[in-house]
Amino acid sequence: MWKKFLSKLGIGAAKVDLALHRPHVRLGETMEGEFLLEGGSVAQQIRKLEVVLQLDVEAGGKTYRRRAAVIPVASSFTIQPGERKVLPFSYTLPLHLPISRPTVRYTFVTHLDIADGADAYDQDAIHILPPTALEQVFSALAALGFREKPASGTITPYGQEFSFFPTGEFQGIVQEVEFFALAEEQGVRLHLEMDVRSGWGGEREIRQELVISNDQLRDPATAAGLLKEAIDGAVRAAGAAQPSGHPWMAPHSPIPGHPSGRYSSIHHSRHGGHGWSGAIGGFAAGMLAGMVAEELLDDALDDVADGLDVDDWFDGGDGFDGGDWL
Repeated sequence: MWKKFLSKLGIGAAKVDLALHRPHVRLGETMEGEFLLEGGSVAQQIRKLEVVLQLDVEAGGKTYRRRAAVIPVASSFTIQPGERKVLPFSYTLPLHLPISRPTVRYTFVTHLDIADGADAYDQDAIHILPPTALEQVFSALAALGFREKPASGTITPYGQEFSFFPTGEFQGIVQEVEFFALAEEQGVRLHLEMDVRSGWGGEREIRQELVISNDQLRDPATAAGLLKEAIDGAVRAAGAAQPSGHPWMAPHSPIPGHPSGRYSSIHHSRHGGHGWSGAIGGFAAGMLAGMVAEELLDDALDDVADGLDVDDWFDGGDGFDGGDWL
């Protein structure tokens, strides 16, 4: 009787531990491991065993938390005193999740729901790496002398935005290259936004959509050549600005020996175009935008005082209002 009473308080109750084979995995790949369950001092009925993929995102000086996924594992079973159970765990990470960055963190929270007792929990931090195609884009930019900014990987209403600054031949000409990425079956689609010095001593934001195939990504020189061609085009466009504010752009010509990627000069805004809601980080974008919007409506004055303004999310600084398209 005394043991049952203590187990209801969590003393001598069943325990659970999620042992992952590895704490890091690429987006789109499968994370595997085992649950180690150990019975307490009395037999206990387990209602369910589940894992929550918890996402923490920092934005505007605040941390937002949301369940990215709830993964059911088992339900309705009894664990005897001192009994040890091992259950397999497997979960494939969807491609629309953001990758881990200083402002984007993940935790697996294991929940053992015990009937008539204190539930047992376990937490495991995990690190989500870029999918191979995105990693190859990062490598191509690095080959051109670009380095990722410390604040890169922030969540916007349209997905996870990656930011790079030049250290090589583009230094002093290009201020930064930002982009969203959409993983497709045949490759990766990039929405590029390049801040470039203009011929009038100012700065222009030039946008371009670039699709790089998987075959092109597998060749580092080809991938770097295509990105260089796009950046060179933005530099030419910014330097040839007309008084009307519309840039002139010469037709793209493939770099010798490098098959050309596919370019688009169509303005894909929030009202149409490709399915950017499926972009990397698209899940968090929708989640975070909704949470921020609700918070702004509930307490607008406090949010403005904290530096988090509606304009920062829906009209300015989102990468879709202002700038020129090639």
